[in-house]
Amino acid sequence: MTDKNDLLPLAEQILAKETGRIVKLTNPQTLSSENVVLRCQLAPPLAAYPPSVILKQVTTTKHNNPSGPDGESHRFLNEWACLEFLTIHSGPTSFGPRLLASSRDNNLIILEDFGQHPTMLELLRGDDRVAAQQGLTAIGTFLGQMQAATYGQEAAFTAIQSRLNAASPLSDSTVDFREKIAQFEDCFTTLQFQPSAGFWDALQNLEQTMHGHTPFRTFIHADAGPHNFLVIDSTVQLLDFEFGTYHHGLLDVVSARLGFPHSGQAQSVPPEFAHQLERAYQQEMLGVIPQIGDDAFFTRALVDACAHWALSRWIGIWTYYFKERFALGDETRTNEKMGWTAVQAQTTRGQAMTLYQSFRQFAHETNHQLVIAETLAAFVQILQREWPDLAVMPIYSGLQNSDG
Repeated sequence: MTDKNDLLPLAEQILAKETGRIVKLTNPQTLSSENVVLRCQLAPPLAAYPPSVILKQVTTTKHNNPSGPDGESHRFLNEWACLEFLTIHSGPTSFGPRLLASSRDNNLIILEDFGQHPTMLELLRGDDRVAAQQGLTAIGTFLGQMQAATYGQEAAFTAIQSRLNAASPLSDSTVDFREKIAQFEDCFTTLQFQPSAGFWDALQNLEQTMHGHTPFRTFIHADAGPHNFLVIDSTVQLLDFEFGTYHHGLLDVVSARLGFPHSGQAQSVPPEFAHQLERAYQQEMLGVIPQIGDDAFFTRALVDACAHWALSRWIGIWTYYFKERFALGDETRTNEKMGWTAVQAQTTRGQAMTLYQSFRQFAHETNHQLVIAETLAAFVQILQREWPDLAVMPIYSGLQNSDG
């Protein structure tokens, strides 16, 4: 990794080559304690460039590139590929920070700086209900515009990944649960209950829908939680594309209905607000997926995406927490082994319940994916016997009525 004191001259050289102008970078501000991420002012200002830029150089993380040199960051390279791809496909509105310049030899990218703005998570935790509601709708619009602009361009994206020796890491939303049958069987056996009739077929069919040929396949962020959205006036911008990939587009869209499980700090979003986000997305995608205008078709696809997320949080939390808890039979010992406090454990359970209940409610409202919902309900009943106070997380404060 280049020493921070050497990074500015290096970045100036790269920008000068890119712009054909002498460039000075001033007032560096450190934005990360783990990697070299700096905000710098441009002097003098350059036409068509922002007044400040972000320098990002990541070579040493716990997520290293399996096929690259020692210490080369796998997630960073994929984010680089995503930002280069999105910059090419951006129009008047960018989809994330534009990639202004880069050096593969130095693992350095120079990005557009949006400046300091609140995140969507801050709005959701605030007290301005109108702003939070408008922010959710803006997320739907943004995701629709980004996915429409990148629709059908997968080959161009994978070509950039190949050039950078990058690949999309698996995320919670992109796992194929046809490969996790043993974990589900372990859950059923350990807790001594049977899945509803037709569960295995329902799982296979769902995962074929999510991972196979689908009209919804397009570029997704795969970590589109409110912590990664900046709110800029009446619009939003998205950051941190480490998991970006081509997959089922609704995996990003339904996260609001599920309380935003990406963030690890999920709370509840009233269905009517999630509905507004989804409809904003629907309108933006009409040009590339005409059948999305059929509300029944669109709603079933939304339920499918929620069901897939439910499988993710079901088997994920079973493998990494609930299995251990039931094996030890002792809450304190489990928390100590996990390195959690009692509050963290309770919050983890509550966040899982938030997603479970949101999916189950949606499934019953639409009469779709009921077999998965009913099997999940049996799992939840066992959890509720163990933790009688188990409940969904409260509604984000920014979405509550003024009277609370």
